[in-house]
Amino acid sequence: MAAITAGRLRRVARALETLAGRRGRDRRPGRGRTPGRGCRPVRGMPAALPALAAEVRAALADLPAPARRRALCGPDLRGFLSEAETWIEVLRLASSAAPRTAPLFARISRTEHLLTLVPAGRVDAAFPARARALAVNRLAALASDLGAFLLGLRLASGPSPRPVEVALAFHEDAEQGRPAGRIDLGTFAGPAGPLGLRGGGLHGGALLRGGRRLRARIERGLLTLRLPGHPPALIPAAGSPLASPHRLLARRRLIPGSAILLAPALRPGPRRMGVGRDVPGLDRRLARALRLVRLAWPEAHRGVAARTAMVVPVREPGLVSYSLAARPGISFINVHGKRTVELADDLLHENAHHLLHDVQETVRLLAPGPDAEEVQAFASPWRGTLRPLHGILHGTFTFLFRAELFARIIEARALRPGVVAPLLGPGGAAFVRRELGRELGMLQRGLADLDTAAAHRLLTPAGRALATALGAWHRRLRRRAAAGRLRQRRQGGRPTRGGR
Repeated sequence: MAAITAGRLRRVARALETLAGRRGRDRRPGRGRTPGRGCRPVRGMPAALPALAAEVRAALADLPAPARRRALCGPDLRGFLSEAETWIEVLRLASSAAPRTAPLFARISRTEHLLTLVPAGRVDAAFPARARALAVNRLAALASDLGAFLLGLRLASGPSPRPVEVALAFHEDAEQGRPAGRIDLGTFAGPAGPLGLRGGGLHGGALLRGGRRLRARIERGLLTLRLPGHPPALIPAAGSPLASPHRLLARRRLIPGSAILLAPALRPGPRRMGVGRDVPGLDRRLARALRLVRLAWPEAHRGVAARTAMVVPVREPGLVSYSLAARPGISFINVHGKRTVELADDLLHENAHHLLHDVQETVRLLAPGPDAEEVQAFASPWRGTLRPLHGILHGTFTFLFRAELFARIIEARALRPGVVAPLLGPGGAAFVRRELGRELGMLQRGLADLDTAAAHRLLTPAGRALATALGAWHRRLRRRAAAGRLRQRRQGGRPTRGGR
């Protein structure tokens, strides 16, 4: 995964140079099409973005191998690349001598900006110009995110004689769990922990509003922050745990006992989700959920620790927890009214999505074409609606993790009732047994759909091998569940010590 991300960063850096007019058309052969290849320089392109991409590559090269892998595999850089690739491709299509409207529309339709660019419900002659302008604006916003990531890398890697200066902006981003008054410096943790810049309290208590900019410079551990019209703020040893407290530099909230960041809760808005406040006590609730996973399934707990970088809470009744392929490692968890075992289930379920997204970046599982990738031809046993094959594959994969967790919780409770039962709470054990049986039945339907897809050649050889492995996993779970029910009947239905 690290090598794949490094290759994507190299290609995006070349494309940005081309769009900014800093290099000619790249004719060197490569493994895939370079985003932006064949595109003319674009007026208004953020001039700093190509240089930032080059600085990030240099900063990554300076890191020790483990830290470099974490940065390359985390949500910050991969999220930037997903967005950058999208808007570079939009610019390539919209800025050619004869804009290709059909593929441009298809590309825009896979973003949340379709209604913005096609307000009248039809494509007109000005559509390419609107798409080009939006792409330039989105890339300009990404320059601040990439600058914050670069600053975080430099703070985490320790004092360096090579100075770095970046322009940053305070702006809200629900996909990253970032409120309007904060700039996050990456989801990774250096010696001082995961850091961010607070807008409130800067220069005599003036609260920065969304969109306000500042310049940040780091040289030999000294962080200098400059806001137009104000004297600079100096923070010595900013990346060190020995740094003096400063009202502008914040250590971000973690789930206790882990390196997983905990963001403020999202709040619904009239047009989009916004970022609200921290949920009181949620850090302790999520720590209990992780403890339950560790007690029942230690390997899965290590997987969550390795792949989940941040939890973004949502408090909205009826909303299903979710994750985004474009933001790997960020889990959006609906925490409304959830007991410990449900939070444990959600953490592991979304982590399984992250795992499968990682697999899909390295190997193709679905046959190319709309039949496998777009057509909603399969009835989802979990949603009760028609879904594309991609949804069925993800559902079967992730809900098998749910079933395995529940089976292991039942087994762990039988072995260590005094430890596990208090984490389940009243009615928790009955909930787990009931949900395990229900899940195994729904998984049977999902696996049948994957068998049908394989028979119609909608899965690649790697996809068929995965489906076969999932089917074998399901059969093992059914045998274990049946053996557990038999043991309970032989005990006369009596619960183990620790209560139901």
